[in-house]
Amino acid sequence: MSDKQQTDNTNNSSKDLSNQDGTIDFSSIKTGGKFLTTVVGTDKVFCKEAFSEEEQMMYEAMSEFAENEILPIAHTKMEEKNETLIRKLLTQMGELGFLGVDIPEKYGGSELTKTGMCILAEGVSKGGNGSFGTVWNVQTSIGALGIIWYGNDEQKQKWLPGISDGTKITAFGLTEPDAGSDATNSKTTGVLSDDGKHYIVNGQKIFISNGAWADLFTIALKIDGKFSSIVIEKGTPGFEVGAEEKKMGMHGSSTVPLYFTDCKVPVENLLGKVGEGAGPAFCALNIGRFKLGASSIGGMMLSIKAASQYAKQRKAFGQYISDFGSIREKLADSVVKTYTVDSMCYAVIGKQQDAIDELDKNDKDYYVKQGNITERYIAENSICKIYGSESAGSVIDHCLQVFGGYGFIEEYPMAQAYRDNRIQRIWEGTNEINKMLCGRAMIGKALSGELGFREYLEKVEGYCSDNLDSGYVGDYKDEVECIEAAKAVYALTLNEALSQYGQDIGIEQVVIENLANILIYIYVADSTLTRVLQNKDLYAKKDEVVAGLCAQVYTAEEGIRVMEYASKIFNNIFDGDVPDDIEVKLNTLRSRLSLKSNTIGMKKIIGEKTIQADGYPIKNS
Repeated sequence: MSDKQQTDNTNNSSKDLSNQDGTIDFSSIKTGGKFLTTVVGTDKVFCKEAFSEEEQMMYEAMSEFAENEILPIAHTKMEEKNETLIRKLLTQMGELGFLGVDIPEKYGGSELTKTGMCILAEGVSKGGNGSFGTVWNVQTSIGALGIIWYGNDEQKQKWLPGISDGTKITAFGLTEPDAGSDATNSKTTGVLSDDGKHYIVNGQKIFISNGAWADLFTIALKIDGKFSSIVIEKGTPGFEVGAEEKKMGMHGSSTVPLYFTDCKVPVENLLGKVGEGAGPAFCALNIGRFKLGASSIGGMMLSIKAASQYAKQRKAFGQYISDFGSIREKLADSVVKTYTVDSMCYAVIGKQQDAIDELDKNDKDYYVKQGNITERYIAENSICKIYGSESAGSVIDHCLQVFGGYGFIEEYPMAQAYRDNRIQRIWEGTNEINKMLCGRAMIGKALSGELGFREYLEKVEGYCSDNLDSGYVGDYKDEVECIEAAKAVYALTLNEALSQYGQDIGIEQVVIENLANILIYIYVADSTLTRVLQNKDLYAKKDEVVAGLCAQVYTAEEGIRVMEYASKIFNNIFDGDVPDDIEVKLNTLRSRLSLKSNTIGMKKIIGEKTIQADGYPIKNS
């Protein structure tokens, strides 16, 4: 979706918040990006420590299902691409309410909160099989949300009960041979038949997850040159499912091309109106991207558990390798990644749930507005996808290294995890594309006045002087100032980039990517440290030290890199000759980003606690 569409969606949902002069009072709107101009810890975040009794029960139930039903066969039967087994497991999940997470009760669903959806996404990944996680993710997000949000009552009555109980498997067709991440450039077309009863669909889709098994396909296409979405049912004349792809990983999932040759699809299957395909496609993708990040959490925990237990059994040079400092550091780095992803994902979805809670459930556009809310948080949802997938890749790589040569052997758990995880940085929009989405969305918000960016820039001028700071008083003062310095760096860098490139900044991909890298650090560090500050009394009561150490390690080690990203942009703008007044500001901020934290000592403690716990050492409540 374009930046203009993003801004239009925000404005359309905010018309009742206009000031007398016709401008919009953005301060009253729950929207993404405000972390940039708000001091760390100002707003509460949702996290596992805040689970209600019902949410805790859901967390335990989903984890139990994954560990009992999926994990024992994760490396055997689940890898056989067995449709019968997949349908059996989906039916079981349907009976437990794990498929109808977003489906209204009147259509057979459980309609949980978005935070509940996050809980289930994490839980299913504890089954240790990426293939089944893919099946569930498609079934409950991109394969269903278009119908939930944009379908009419008749469509919902027809399709949602089967999706919820697992008798109908879903798929989503967006990617084409000549249109990958450039999704709106679809070559698949639909032409209204002479009798007005059907759309005659022609075209091709590729890399379709669940494709060989699915009963319902939400397909993006062009009708009269306008981007639209339509549901095509299995067995429709002119619709053919191609052969399974031979993949590097995810061997237990179905991935096929789809072919449409004069395929006659009833006009009643159109979602929304002609030209409204962006909503079903991209709003669903926003949630799909978020869930991809959330579903990495359980897999990272499993990897840490496997590596910790192996390290306590394996001897080298006369001692267990769990005693080696380098092994403990790898485990510590893995725990830091996992805790930060966990903190980020629950914080992101908590904000979106807060915004949804303000909607009127009796509003006929209630579900459309839910989709619009996910669009307001497009940057944060993309960050979840980017940081979650990259962190999972890092954790799995570290844990495989702990296994040494056995990590390369299929009989051990890490080889499959390594193969399966690589796709996470590619689908739901490559991480590079998601950095473009994230970066451009935040630029749009800054320019629209949504974030109070101009006012914030004025504060940054004062913040860059030697005797001023953010005004924060409390624990983790150095870490807070480090994160606030990163926000100031981002603001200064963006301001100079806008001055240099103007409207062309959107096509400066390397600049946008480096701005996005700074944003990712800011949001992950902010949400993680806010969680720690919010729960410091609880952590103290439980003698929980690892959580705080994770926040400190991440803030210190990754904060240093912020200036690297900014320097690339400034050196590009000024061809290496950055003006003295800017250098003075950057040097002031650089000193605050360079924390004198003993991260080696901190990671020794995290590593020791991980070995003692036989795995991930931080409990959720």
